[in-house]
Amino acid sequence: MSILRSIILFLTFAVVANAAEHCNGIEAGAKAYNEGDFDRAVDEWRTCSDNGIENSDLYYNLGNAYFRGGKLGFAIYYYKSALRLDPSNDDILHNLKYAQAMTRDKVEEDGEENPLLAGLFKAHHALSLKAQMWTLLGIFWAIALLAVARRISRSGRTKNVLIGGMFALSCVFGIIAMSAGYKVFVAETEITGVVTAKDADVTSAPNDRSQTLNTLSEGTSFEVLSEQGNFAEIRLGEKVRGFVKMSDVGIVK
Repeated sequence: MSILRSIILFLTFAVVANAAEHCNGIEAGAKAYNEGDFDRAVDEWRTCSDNGIENSDLYYNLGNAYFRGGKLGFAIYYYKSALRLDPSNDDILHNLKYAQAMTRDKVEEDGEENPLLAGLFKAHHALSLKAQMWTLLGIFWAIALLAVARRISRSGRTKNVLIGGMFALSCVFGIIAMSAGYKVFVAETEITGVVTAKDADVTSAPNDRSQTLNTLSEGTSFEVLSEQGNFAEIRLGEKVRGFVKMSDVGIVK
């Protein structure tokens, strides 16, 4: 992606179009953002998120505003939150990668991406979980109607065609069901976090008197293993494992 597109992505914001989730802070935040008052934009948009609105565009806007305001950790946190709701959004993914490239702590990743796996990933996230559930419901009733039609049909050829249609729809149903099931599994079991403070100490136990094992810089992402009071048990790669204060991090849920 060109440098110009990178700049454009950070100079613009998304519009939260869901009227059911209307919040006065949406328009006020957009006005503040356009005027270059990123702190006020954050305050306005945060009132919406604090009131229970969960929207990928809202989180994307917050990520952009925090990034423009120089708060890398919160920017990455909100980009990740937006991507969790809209995994196939290329703009969110690009801005997240752009912001993560600016963090100091680096974790070695796998080598070159497998094209087959990349294609499967895109197919897996082509539909949201909600859309997949509605699709499964539609396919279920389509199969039921075909079964009824086969039952009342008197033509052997027509019955064979209907059986073939039922089989094809059943295969599609199974594939989408597996994809939806995996999304639910990931949502329930894989929790990530981001350092939102300037740095966060990783300690050996969940208390202030324990030994400091590592220090993570702002914007560093990690896996959350559990939450214990005011601390979260985390893991980063194969070498970093311990506890961080909840006040120093954001947990993406």
